[in-house]
Amino acid sequence: MKIKVLLVDDEKLERVLIRKGFQWEERGFEIIGEASHGEEALDIMNHKQPDLVVTDINMPFMDGLELTEEILKQYPQCKVIIVTGYREFDYARRAVKLGVKDFLLKPVNIKDLEETVTKVKKEIEEQKSINTEYVKLQETVHEHHEIVIESFLQRLVEGRVEEEEARNKLTLYGYEGILKRNCCINIKPIFSPETKEEEKLQLSREMLFVAKSIGSDDMVIFQHFLYNIILFIPNLEGMEEEAIAHKLLERILNQLRLECIIGISEVQNGFQGILHTYIQSQKAISTSVILGKNCVIPYREYRRMKRKSSSMEKFDWKEFIVAIEDGMESQVFDSIDYYLKAMSKEGLFDPNYLKLSTMSMLSKASTVLTKYGKSLEDIIDQDDMYAKVSKIDTIWSMKQYLKESIGVILNYHNTIRSKKSKLIDQVVTYLEVHLYEQNLTLKRIAKDVYVNESYLSRIFKKEMGESLIEYITRKRIEESKRLLDTTDLKVYEIAERVGISDPHYFSICFKKQVGVMVKEYKKQRV
Repeated sequence: MKIKVLLVDDEKLERVLIRKGFQWEERGFEIIGEASHGEEALDIMNHKQPDLVVTDINMPFMDGLELTEEILKQYPQCKVIIVTGYREFDYARRAVKLGVKDFLLKPVNIKDLEETVTKVKKEIEEQKSINTEYVKLQETVHEHHEIVIESFLQRLVEGRVEEEEARNKLTLYGYEGILKRNCCINIKPIFSPETKEEEKLQLSREMLFVAKSIGSDDMVIFQHFLYNIILFIPNLEGMEEEAIAHKLLERILNQLRLECIIGISEVQNGFQGILHTYIQSQKAISTSVILGKNCVIPYREYRRMKRKSSSMEKFDWKEFIVAIEDGMESQVFDSIDYYLKAMSKEGLFDPNYLKLSTMSMLSKASTVLTKYGKSLEDIIDQDDMYAKVSKIDTIWSMKQYLKESIGVILNYHNTIRSKKSKLIDQVVTYLEVHLYEQNLTLKRIAKDVYVNESYLSRIFKKEMGESLIEYITRKRIEESKRLLDTTDLKVYEIAERVGISDPHYFSICFKKQVGVMVKEYKKQRV
């Protein structure tokens, strides 16, 4: 496995020299990204988590030391090499106290670079070897522990386990049978509104015991996140899965006095079949809005009720979701009207079809909530939704409920967006006061407006179309142009006035923004 490397320098030529001057790939490294400033570097760190960062020390807003401190705070296993000029040599030495592995002098000597990164590579490989052995030891100690197995199975059915890991662990736990042939039984308990979390957990565990009492050794049986009990059944034929499901329903109702819904998938094969059967069982449960609770629902019932028409297939779901994401209520409601008119034109008046179509549209609309870590049930009471959808029997009643419930989604979404806009307004107002201060950094701005640095950086770019650093630099260069046009100040004086202490860096920023060097700009004025 190659050592992942991130290069950070505000001067592109320096990055090119380091990247092209050394045979990274041949020596066991992989350049996974380049960044021109600390903020961009941290964003790459969050997504790709390199093993080694080679960074310049002199950068705007977040210098190499600040970046190093943040990296080693969030990713203590990462190694950092500082690149510096002679004037900062002693300064760089002090950086070692932060945990910097080594430093290189500008201009970078490729032989020195090779020696340094080779030494660091050896340290990284040794540390990874230790970590791997430790992980193996932990897995050996806990591999048969019920909690570990349950956690793995929960991730498995959510599609969050790679195939190689899945195959290895299913074999280790003796569950490899479901890789060849499986059917999923999904038991969803129905709790009363008064049921406390501790009671829900206890009832769910009792359901698990019931399931295990009638299961066989080759079945995979576990408790899922939201108290559902999941069974994967290999090596059965015909209708035996439904017989098992009905037996489970009878015991849960009689022994636990607990209401529930049981969904059954079709039979699938292979690794991908595990996820597919779980999804099918969930869809089967969704038809309970029509069939009611305390029943066993095979996936074929969902398919039978979810017949499609040509008009419905032409509906632009992408445009509908975009309208919701943009908070455009009138366009969203127009889409609902169009959808319902198409249904009416097709003669789709069957109450069961109306109920399932309602849930389908609600499901599409609720995708906007995932970015906030919310689900439909988090903002709309599940019992209320179930009761109202169950009563839908006309296109008019479907329209009323869709506009009511999707209106709740839009209101929640727009409220969150409004809070974000207020934050950006606050930041812009803050910058109007502090824009030209030389100690202005992302860290300071985030602290003064009481938000997390990475959150501020992400939201600012999304709302403004440019990063916070790009915004600050653009505003500063605009002011420098005004000063060049209206005063006789020297370049270094103007640089200091707009908050950039290094005249050389100021010249680089000016060229990027204006397209010409400062001297050329001054000549054009004459």
